[in-house]
Amino acid sequence: MMDLAVVATILAYGVFAGVIFSAIGAAGGILTSFGLITFFGVLDPNSVKPMTQIVVLATALVFVPGYIRRANLVLPLGLLLGAGGLVGAFVGSTLSSKYLSDMAVFRPVFGILTLVIAAQITWKIIAGMRQKNQSKPIDPADCEGIKDVHLSLTVLQFSHCKKPYRIPHWSPLLAGFIIAMIASIFGVGGGFLLVPYMASLLAMPMHIIPATAAIAIFMSLAVSITNFLSLGAPLHFETLIPLVVGAVMGAIIGPIVNRHMKNRWLEIALAIIVLGIGLKYTLG
Repeated sequence: MMDLAVVATILAYGVFAGVIFSAIGAAGGILTSFGLITFFGVLDPNSVKPMTQIVVLATALVFVPGYIRRANLVLPLGLLLGAGGLVGAFVGSTLSSKYLSDMAVFRPVFGILTLVIAAQITWKIIAGMRQKNQSKPIDPADCEGIKDVHLSLTVLQFSHCKKPYRIPHWSPLLAGFIIAMIASIFGVGGGFLLVPYMASLLAMPMHIIPATAAIAIFMSLAVSITNFLSLGAPLHFETLIPLVVGAVMGAIIGPIVNRHMKNRWLEIALAIIVLGIGLKYTLG
């Protein structure tokens, strides 16, 4: 039976990861994987990946529904991304289980992914500062939610803030496939790629992106976790259970932290933490 102090440590780390993930909406998988490998001695990558995704899924199920109720949601786009992600998650988890089962290989490759995420968070901070300086006030009457949603056999159309969007189906299907495959290979959620896809390539405003991305993440995680387990991935329940409980507790606290701290400072702190993890795994 695990020592009570160890359980308390795992629980506390879960709270930390859940607070950061729910306050910022990113890097929950990175922090969880780092804790499992470095602090809690889970040295089988095929255990780390589904355990991390279970924690991410449980955490997201706590804080994302509230965001979905408050924010605009492009449900057809989320479902198209998720549909592509179903296949991508299956392919990615299958490849990962076979070719990234050695920790000596997984650690440096995971470190490179972490450095990419650190760069993405930094880009988001810089882009947010520029947008804040250049943005003009928007008339609330022009932004009353998602309007004019039309889904044909080949194209999704909708409008937001009087701006029309026309997205061919192949784009989110292909993006969902690629993003879910990459996320499943490394055992993370995929939000770090879904957000730039919708923000940069589709030019969607940030406040309608997280809830839309959550639909795709839920769908792909369910497939990825199930496939990892069907391929024989062992779960360390003595570590997983307190980690999930702590992360869920953190997901309740995170939105409160978000309301009382400037998001930019939270993102800067996260970028530094993720950069440190990436350097440790690639150079160490």
